[in-house]
Amino acid sequence: MGRRRRASLEETVAARLSRLIEPSVLYLLGTGVAAHGYDLLTEVNTMGLTDTQVDPGAIYRVLRQLEAEGAAVSTWDTSGGGPARRNYELTELGRARLASWTNVIARRADAMQKFVEHASELLKED
Repeated sequence: MGRRRRASLEETVAARLSRLIEPSVLYLLGTGVAAHGYDLLTEVNTMGLTDTQVDPGAIYRVLRQLEAEGAAVSTWDTSGGGPARRNYELTELGRARLASWTNVIARRADAMQKFVEHASELLKED
């Protein structure tokens, strides 16, 4: 029972990492690796910032929000054989936002590393 409960707690914590979808999308748009929703979803899931699969709706919500705020722009791609797809591109504002996220994540990474070290020591005492 304890093991099952721990897995549930770990899943809960991992789900909270979904806030990292926005910086992941900004990064991917900046690199040009992915430009539309499905490719972004695939790449965000392979980045490994969360232990769970990202909900496709979350990607599209982030894209709409970034576009509404001027951090990304989109155009319709009708060149393929299938339905038209919306391709997204990072703007200068989006680059600035990615820089801000990078600073925040770097500070958090340092703090998290210190937390892991201290918590590990505490748990060794038990």
